[in-house]
Amino acid sequence: MRLLGLDKECFSHWWSKLPEGSTLIVQPKIDGFAIGLRYKYGQLVYAYSREKKEIIENIRTIKSIPLSIDDSLKVEVELEGILYSPSFRSIFSDKQFLSNSIYEIDSKVPLSFLAFQIFCSSSDELSDLTQLQNWGFDVPITLRTDDPKQVKIWYSQWVNNELFSNFPTNGIVAKCNSSSTKSFLGFSSTYPNWALALT
Repeated sequence: MRLLGLDKECFSHWWSKLPEGSTLIVQPKIDGFAIGLRYKYGQLVYAYSREKKEIIENIRTIKSIPLSIDDSLKVEVELEGILYSPSFRSIFSDKQFLSNSIYEIDSKVPLSFLAFQIFCSSSDELSDLTQLQNWGFDVPITLRTDDPKQVKIWYSQWVNNELFSNFPTNGIVAKCNSSSTKSFLGFSSTYPNWALALT
């Protein structure tokens, strides 16, 4: 599975393309390092960066990433999350680090992982988050609304450091909750059409 970025188009324009009555979830846009994890027969077997670099040995040292999950229904599960420093310190040595791997992580910097997507899932976003929690992952704080005006209110609160202030963030993320809406909207070559970054 590919680790895609997020579009940053005008929220009102993005919202106008969604089916009427769509439910949105809003999460913090964590300033960190996107990674993908693959579990086979419940065991962590592969981890990779957005640049498709294998980083499994480094990932095994992160305590908030389970080495095994209780997955009796599927042979293989692949998911995405974000690695970050809860102390608000950068986990990157420099910008070049982002295009390499996490080999240069400072072992003295505490690291946490938030899982937020199960690839190829047929469930809605909120159900997937519950499943991730059942597997032992931490997930982002998640707000839910059917009103686009509420998303703008939450964005203003984030700008004023009144929302998600206990995380290192560089914006908020709005996503469609419905699996059918996500399937209908699909993906571009660089980002999912059913998610948007407000920065």
